[in-house]
Amino acid sequence: MSALVLRAYNVHFGDAIFLEVPDRDPATGVTTTRRILIDVGNFLNKEGGDDSVFQPAIDDIVTRLGGQPLDLYVLTHEHMDHCQGLQYLAERIYKNGLLKNKLKPQYAWLTASAEGQPYYDRFPGAKKEKLRFQGLYDAAARFVAAHPDENSPALRRLLANNDYRSTEKCVVFLRTLAARQPTYVFRGCSLAGAHPFKEATFEIWAPEEDTSSYYGRFQPSPLHLGAAPAAARARKRVKPKPAPRPPAGVDAGAFYNLVDMRARGFFDNLLAIDAAANNTSVVFSLTWRGWRLLFTGDAEIRSWKTMDRAGVLKPIHFLKVSHHSSHNGTPAAELLEKVLPIAPPDTRTRRAVISTWTDTYNGIPHGPTRRRLQKRCDDVVSILDDRNAPCVELRFEAP
Repeated sequence: MSALVLRAYNVHFGDAIFLEVPDRDPATGVTTTRRILIDVGNFLNKEGGDDSVFQPAIDDIVTRLGGQPLDLYVLTHEHMDHCQGLQYLAERIYKNGLLKNKLKPQYAWLTASAEGQPYYDRFPGAKKEKLRFQGLYDAAARFVAAHPDENSPALRRLLANNDYRSTEKCVVFLRTLAARQPTYVFRGCSLAGAHPFKEATFEIWAPEEDTSSYYGRFQPSPLHLGAAPAAARARKRVKPKPAPRPPAGVDAGAFYNLVDMRARGFFDNLLAIDAAANNTSVVFSLTWRGWRLLFTGDAEIRSWKTMDRAGVLKPIHFLKVSHHSSHNGTPAAELLEKVLPIAPPDTRTRRAVISTWTDTYNGIPHGPTRRRLQKRCDDVVSILDDRNAPCVELRFEAP
């Protein structure tokens, strides 16, 4: 009995997902196993990840390829915890083109904005937002360099994951990964000639081609690189609000650092920058012999709402839980009902997988999110269920 096999690798805080899909050619009746690799990345800093986890994942993938080519590589979005792994391996482990020789990637999909300058020439609104993002990022980095006492772990992680210079280096490598020119995908794009599949079908649910719609509100004032917020309040003769108190069990020093960063504005700006990149994630469904699997990258609520307005949400049997099981990666009940209805439309098993790690972002993984999904799925599995396992494997048997 043939089965679609999915492996979500333990790369700590990041994504690396490998699919083996039996693909029957209706013209000849011949079945070929096709392979898809989605992302490969994790955090740069050691609190959240360890780059050494990439090699065992890729070695296992190479073994499973057995000399056959990787049919499709998908980069969901431009964040280091999704894009850095292959470039890292090619630079430090499998040098001089050896990685490409091992994987033999044929086709690649990258999120639309990863095309770079040609994309931004077509969409000046997105270019404007991108430049604003870079300016805000650089201002935050300068502030941290000038105030090392405020260089908290939370801030370091946001800066590392959104470092657009490091990300661009990875994306440049990924543009040349496959034998064919990459396809920069978005909702409504044509996938004709963008993959070799004969039986399995794909739908791109997100992102919108013009990514300017995903940029949220930034703090309107420039970052305070000198005077403290209290001094600014004094100049305006505004009575300061009482200082908030840290919740029970939360380190007071870390809490007050976060409060101060928010008062200065740049922490919220970095969160908005982070969300904008997440919302450009490629969200796509794969339908195979009655199964529908949904891969979401790190799509946040804004992307889910946009997908809903576009009318693309439909019931699925598998969910790659978005944004490492953050509270903002899974939509509210009204939208979740459209993809994982409480009353399932058929008798097939419904499952979800969480690629995540602890001690990276506060509140991730989000326990209530997993419990919400458990009410709608027969099985919700996480990398953290067995930290020593190299991967989580799911099988979808052909009927």
